[in-house]
Amino acid sequence: MKNNFEIGFVGLSHLGLNYLAAAAQKKYSVIGIHRDQRQINEIKKLNLPFSEPKLKNLLRKNRNKIFFSNNFEYLKKCKIVFVSQDVITNTQNQARIKDIYKLVYLIKKKINKKCILVILSQLRPGFMSKINFENSRLYYQVETLIFGQAVERALFPERIIVGCSKEIMKINPYYLKFLKRFNCPIIKMSYQSAEVTKIALNIFLASSITTTNILAETCKL
Repeated sequence: MKNNFEIGFVGLSHLGLNYLAAAAQKKYSVIGIHRDQRQINEIKKLNLPFSEPKLKNLLRKNRNKIFFSNNFEYLKKCKIVFVSQDVITNTQNQARIKDIYKLVYLIKKKINKKCILVILSQLRPGFMSKINFENSRLYYQVETLIFGQAVERALFPERIIVGCSKEIMKINPYYLKFLKRFNCPIIKMSYQSAEVTKIALNIFLASSITTTNILAETCKL
């Protein structure tokens, strides 16, 4: 059993598994943490709770660099921990942001004093400023995955947008080294700007899909 991991991903939904697989492909030893042991058992057997082209093959290819557990104690030796749980919405389509707050609180109690904490989960503007954590080790990375293209977008992003503290506006050297493995522009901005940017990207994507559908229907007339 492995006991020394470079990078941890907490939350093994579509978001977490795709970024975890991409990190392993970039030659990092990674651990995926999830509270539900039954889901971990299924993931180990590559019985994923969703369909994503190429993801199973990528996980299988890098299985010697990947470990899964429901034990948060394993995070103690990680140099970077990503909060990678997709945000669940209720029947009124409202995001359950409290779940991410609870997850961050639990992670904070387990990681070491030098660990870098990166939030991947989609947030409301203002979330990052409410986290009680050392700003020089806290970042918000804007995820740009699309169902059906997630593996390619995780491995070969057009750009990586990172939200930093306004007071520091620097990326930790180890985290920066990790990001450079993806060989694309790295854009720094404040926490708040990154949070708004993520929402803007979602709106643009939704508008693009709507426009495409309208044009397709029009062409049938």
